[in-house]
Amino acid sequence: MAKEQDLPLNPMKISGVCGRLLCCLGYESEQYHTIKGRLPKEGQRVSTPMGVASVVSGNPLKETVLVEMEGGARVELSVNEVTILD
Repeated sequence: MAKEQDLPLNPMKISGVCGRLLCCLGYESEQYHTIKGRLPKEGQRVSTPMGVASVVSGNPLKETVLVEMEGGARVELSVNEVTILD
């Protein structure tokens, strides 16, 4: 669950005061899985309102992707603003 949410795998950082795995990780797991399924993968080519770009990274919490335009500029866009080309 922690790996799916891109959290550090250090037990000290994902454990509550009781020493057990944080309950919220299990609660959020399904939502992260659903959102990540909507995000294009790194390296995929996408169509944007500004032209064709390549995905650099995705942010599931904000539901955005960072893309690099063909000219080298990087822009953060909503997942709704991009269409996967590959």
